[in-house]
Amino acid sequence: MVVLSLLLGFSTRKQKRFFQAFIGDSVSHQTASKLIQSLFNELRLYQTRPIEDKYRFIIIDALWIDIKELDIKKRPILFALGITKDGKQEVIAFKLAKGETEEEYTNFLNDLYRRGLLGKSLELIISDGSEAIISACNTVYPYTPRQRCYTHKLRNLLQNIRHKTKHRAKMARQARRIFQASSRQEAIRRFRIFVNRWKDKEPRAIKCFQDEFYHTLNFYDFPKEIRTVISTTNYLERLLEEIRRRIKIQGYFKNERSLNLWIFGIIKYIELKPIKALQSKKEF
Repeated sequence: MVVLSLLLGFSTRKQKRFFQAFIGDSVSHQTASKLIQSLFNELRLYQTRPIEDKYRFIIIDALWIDIKELDIKKRPILFALGITKDGKQEVIAFKLAKGETEEEYTNFLNDLYRRGLLGKSLELIISDGSEAIISACNTVYPYTPRQRCYTHKLRNLLQNIRHKTKHRAKMARQARRIFQASSRQEAIRRFRIFVNRWKDKEPRAIKCFQDEFYHTLNFYDFPKEIRTVISTTNYLERLLEEIRRRIKIQGYFKNERSLNLWIFGIIKYIELKPIKALQSKKEF
């Protein structure tokens, strides 16, 4: 609670009043500063530590945050969530970036590579359809297959439908069936039928859906037991939603240092449960 009060930017007077009500005593500025410095030291170790090259899958995404120091200008925090062979989830790294650009994502992934994540065990990189992420992955991990999140692909399709009242429900239902197919061949067959059925009625939506469609099917190269784990960015999105929920109370961060400490404090104490599907003996 002491660290929280400082990260929220409480004044000395507010801190004193808060802790007197909370624990019946005040906390000295020296004590609070030591606690913050301790957390900051842990953060620095986290940001520079060697990374073990043990991840089978990596999910990449970003979360946009307001920072007061930058006149409430939104900035993205880039995240990399690693999943090991035994199903353990770990936030490998996060970094405040200037934007979701190819340069920023390349620098982010290069830092992981430099610290030891060479990708020798890496079988798949999962992300949305961001061209910046795609280009960065092709630069740093050029031989690792990419899985384009099919949930994002479906969202983009629905956003580009022109006659939403008339077509949206039908197209959504039929498009979802593509990714429910039992095999890649069947998914492609359903995709072709879907495209032929709608290309004249909704050309913009279909053009968007066709773009890099085949990268949404790479999850079919893996056993059925784990396909739901690696076909979307859902596991990282759940974590980002939890982070978003916990920081919502303050609206914005005072500065970059406060943001980094806050995010680190959250991910340090959030318990990420192992993924049972990857712990199955059938998988191996």
